[in-house]
Amino acid sequence: MKWMILTVLAALPAEAQTALTPEQFEQLVEGRTLDFGYDGQKPYGLERYMPGRKVFWSWGGTTCEPGYWYPEDGNICFKYDFDPVAQCWRYFQSDGKLLAVFMNDDEGTAVYELQPVGRDLVCDNFGS
Repeated sequence: MKWMILTVLAALPAEAQTALTPEQFEQLVEGRTLDFGYDGQKPYGLERYMPGRKVFWSWGGTTCEPGYWYPEDGNICFKYDFDPVAQCWRYFQSDGKLLAVFMNDDEGTAVYELQPVGRDLVCDNFGS
């Protein structure tokens, strides 16, 4: 796992090589809806960050998955009702962008870019 982080960090600019703390992450995302882009594909999915570390995830449709996030071992981990396995990430800032590295991936080379969106989620299954 450590080599994976080093591989990703080597590709990031120097100012982005320190992971955000849970407090920094919370300050950046709370009350916002962000899209996830990967390798030029946007959006990969959308997530709404609520007070109390609650989240709503959407793959881009109108079904939203409730969950929450919590810090663990230097990561920000997400637990959703639909998945028994927590999804853990490391977040970095670079040139005003928020970047995420998926820590559950053995290869660890995927860097996702998060962008604010100008709309909220539409959740047919329980409201927005």
